[in-house]
Amino acid sequence: MNNMRQIVITISDIYLDQLATLVQSLREDGVIVTHFYEFGVIIAIADETVISRIRNRKEIIALNEEQEATIPPPEADIQIFPDE
Repeated sequence: MNNMRQIVITISDIYLDQLATLVQSLREDGVIVTHFYEFGVIIAIADETVISRIRNRKEIIALNEEQEATIPPPEADIQIFPDE
């Protein structure tokens, strides 16, 4: 598990009544669930191989990987666009 990614999973409405069971099943598949919400959103961490394995589960309508954003420190020079 060297390529861990934070993911946001959206569950189909028809499976919301099975959310606790689904969360347990995802954990058994290697997903580290950090938060889950009754309205069908699961925040988790998973290895790339686990992500590809669970991505097409029938209960999941969307699986998005969080993108990393870098913000320069406050003392950094402000970047100026070339036409300014």
